[in-house]
Amino acid sequence: MTIPARVRSAWKSAQLLIAFHRDRHGTQRDEPRLWRPNDACAGLPDDPRQKEAFVVLRGDGDAGDVQIRMHPDKIILRRDDEALGWTGIQADHHGVSVLVGTVWITVQGDGSIRRQVDGNADDTSWMEADGSFIRIAPDAQIVVTGDGARLSRRTDRRLDAITEDGVVSRRR
Repeated sequence: MTIPARVRSAWKSAQLLIAFHRDRHGTQRDEPRLWRPNDACAGLPDDPRQKEAFVVLRGDGDAGDVQIRMHPDKIILRRDDEALGWTGIQADHHGVSVLVGTVWITVQGDGSIRRQVDGNADDTSWMEADGSFIRIAPDAQIVVTGDGARLSRRTDRRLDAITEDGVVSRRR
């Protein structure tokens, strides 16, 4: 392993903040009120829409700032949309998801991996834990078994498949 001669930090400071999304009377604020706790300790309420704890990491140079939001059931990392690479990461009990551009990549607890264009369920691919591959797109559905023994492709007009028994290709 080669270590570069000069190692540079990506972030230069961290600050714990509490965002109060509602006022004392329960009314939703247009902008959250930010507070820096004196003892650097923050409780995590059940509803982060009421109050939310997060850490802001200030970027050094072109690294960009990162917000680490802590919820009772997940941890969320967010960066500006202009940042190079990922702009969001979410870790919860089920797995880890990374947002790159408009695509979510999710690694679930069972080892399966899913790729989905943000907000578009018609553009999804996933690999099951057994190695099977499934692709759902607007123009076709593709399925490949984990051992590669069977493959099928369905479109509005055709069904094509390769199985142990041979090749099937027909109009629908």
